Amino acid sequence: MSAAYKFGSIPDSERRYDYQDVFSFEKNPRLERLVIAPSAKQVTLMVELLGAMPEPYGILYVLVVPRSEAEAGRYQAADFRSRNETEDFLGRFKDFFENDGRHHVWIASRPSPDLLVYDRHNVIYAYGRLPQFERIVLSRGLSKVDDVKFPSPHTHNYNEAFDEDEEELLRYWPWLRSPLRDNDC
Repeated sequence: MSAAYKFGSIPDSERRYDYQDVFSFEKNPRLERLVIAPSAKQVTLMVELLGAMPEPYGILYVLVVPRSEAEAGRYQAADFRSRNETEDFLGRFKDFFENDGRHHVWIASRPSPDLLVYDRHNVIYAYGRLPQFERIVLSRGLSKVDDVKFPSPHTHNYNEAFDEDEEELLRYWPWLRSPLRDNDC
């Protein structure tokens, strides 16, 4: 059996798909954001980006495909969290977030419009302090491209090895659950 992974391409669906350490800038009438596609250590990069955002943080865990008795849904941490609490949370579930495709993780700064979304396609969307975020990704050696492309078709893997992590995450803090939205899938 191969190692657990989150996101793969078809027809080579037996192994993970790795981006080439790239990012792009997207702008349309509704939003501006960075689309960040590191080849590895996505959670480490999230923590670095978090350092540019003022605390406290709102955390949203979007469970798209549960493998436990839990319901699919949007799980919002009941309270805002400090930088240390947020970093501890990301560190505790790092392997789960990076190697399983059942979810998205959102971290929003309460006092600012800054938002990070680590999605199930293994990319990070960064909103708000784009110049600061861009400096961080450039310092990590990522290259700017016109567009980050997802492989098409592709697979999302939901690994049995992380079922206990799903259950523990949902007990980690008090969460307020709401239904999934159309764009969550």
